[in-house]
Amino acid sequence: MTKITKGNVIKNLEFDPHALACEELRHVYRGKNSNKLIVLFSGFIAAAMLAWDIGFIYGCAWYAWLLVAHAWHWWLGRLDFASANVSAELARINRHVMAAAIAGLGWGALAIALPLLSRPSKAAILIIMLIGVIVALPRLVVFLPIFFAFAAGVYVPLLLATPFLDFETLHMVMVMLVVVGATLWASASEVRKILIDVLLKQVASEQASWEDKLTGIGNRRSFDVNFANHWAQASRSKVPLSLMMVDVDFFKKFNDSYGHQAGDDCLRQVAQALDGCARRAGDSVTRYGGEEFAVVLFHTSLNEAQNISENMLNAIRKLAMPHAQSPHEIVTISMGIATIMPSMHDDMQHFVEQADKCLYRAKENGRNRAEWQVVANAK
Repeated sequence: MTKITKGNVIKNLEFDPHALACEELRHVYRGKNSNKLIVLFSGFIAAAMLAWDIGFIYGCAWYAWLLVAHAWHWWLGRLDFASANVSAELARINRHVMAAAIAGLGWGALAIALPLLSRPSKAAILIIMLIGVIVALPRLVVFLPIFFAFAAGVYVPLLLATPFLDFETLHMVMVMLVVVGATLWASASEVRKILIDVLLKQVASEQASWEDKLTGIGNRRSFDVNFANHWAQASRSKVPLSLMMVDVDFFKKFNDSYGHQAGDDCLRQVAQALDGCARRAGDSVTRYGGEEFAVVLFHTSLNEAQNISENMLNAIRKLAMPHAQSPHEIVTISMGIATIMPSMHDDMQHFVEQADKCLYRAKENGRNRAEWQVVANAK
């Protein structure tokens, strides 16, 4: 049964962990433009120091390496961020980790030049390397493997260069590593927690937008998504798919007689009764519009759909909501049921129209009943 309620979404935060991981990956590549400017500007200053103390060719070579390393990281992120199906890219997450490590190595390569630099240049280079990590923190920390790969690319070469440094430079490096390491570890956990909370709220908000506020079940958007997914799955699995279109009988007269507040309460009770009869994993009850509901039944034959429809008809009758303007004197529903063995060549909209025709036939035949048909194809 597919049921989306605001309370469940906010309290339980029901979401697909894989979808959350995809959203985390997208976050890694957000806000790249400001990061590009910092890399270009800070890298240019570091390259100028290298050119001044060591040589123009060395400075240009390092700057070119920094830009190439970050360009691949940004390019890879651009492809995945633009993709509508990042989940496919998650299967190849190792290339994202590798790209982050190489981008970090662009800064880490500065450590090779530290023994050859003047004292002021050494201090400036260490500060620039620190900036490279701090700037990347807000984007990368939400996906820890990528963040740690980037940090390793920066600091591993620095650690390897420590035996070749003088005492004063080594002292600065060790202080930087200890202080920055502790700070980043503490802040990384906090920032990640904040970002995960934000992502969870985004997922919850998106799920809540599929909810019909009046009845608490799925809305038309939820129906469109569930129906398309079940149609595709039934087509692949070669199993039957049933669709019920449900309408509250003489609802306009009910509204006119008892008022809109009573009408809203009627819709809520009908929705909960229908939803209570659709208990299987592949069942989905949504409000299609107005007083009309739609029920999608995955892997359900016509006979099974008929049994479920009888349960739904009886459930509404048992509510015994008075309706003086109805010949049945209580609130009842009419149902149209269509069943198909779908294929990707069939037309989903045509199938919905067939279920609608069955609903109209149920109304013409006295309401408070179900009509059905098997759709051979839906071209």
